[in-house]
Amino acid sequence: MADESTFRVFLTIIFATFILIWLWNFLSVGISRNALYTPTEGLLVAVPLRLLLGASLVGIVVYLINPARMSWSTIPLPLWMRWLGFPVGLCAVFLLYWVLKSLGQNFSTSLTIKEEQTLITHGPYRRVRHPMYTAFILLWLAFLLLSANWFIGFAGIMAFVWTTVIRTPKEEQMMADRFGKEYLAYKERTGRYLPRGLRR
Repeated sequence: MADESTFRVFLTIIFATFILIWLWNFLSVGISRNALYTPTEGLLVAVPLRLLLGASLVGIVVYLINPARMSWSTIPLPLWMRWLGFPVGLCAVFLLYWVLKSLGQNFSTSLTIKEEQTLITHGPYRRVRHPMYTAFILLWLAFLLLSANWFIGFAGIMAFVWTTVIRTPKEEQMMADRFGKEYLAYKERTGRYLPRGLRR
C-alpha cells in the first residue's frame, strides 16, 4: 500500500527528467528569436497554451512542495490508476527524448519553418507526423494520474489539445508548401498523432 509521498517521489522523477531533457535540448539546439511566438502561430494558440501550461506547471510545483495546498482539486482515483502514471510517464519522457533527438536543429517551440529545415522521416517520425504532441499529452496524463489532481492534469492536457486542434492544420500546410509532393507522400503513409495502423 502506497501513501501520497510515494506518488510525489514518482512525480518528481518524471517531472525532473522532463525538465532535464528540455534544458538539454535548448542547450544543444539553442533558442532562436522566434522561440516564444511568431505571428503565424497566432494569439488564439499562443495565449491559451501559455496560460494553461503555466498554470499546470505552477500546480505541479505547489503539489510537490505541499500537496495540501492543491487538495481543492484532488480527485479520488483508484490506486492502480495512480501506479499506472509512472510507466506512462516513463514512456512519455522517452518518446519526448526520441522526438527531440530525431529533430535535432529542426526543433522549434513556435510555428515556424527554418531556412535550413529538412523533412524528418526517421525515428518516431517514420510512422507519426506529430509525435511531440503525443508525448506531451501522455506526459500530462501521467502527471494527472500521479498527482490525482484534475487541475494539474486537465490544464496541461487542454493546453496541448487546444494547440493540436488549431495549430496542426497550419503546421501541415506550411510543411506542404515547403516540401511539396515529398511531404504529401509522407502524409499519406503516416498517422497524425498515432501510427496509421492504430488511428489517422
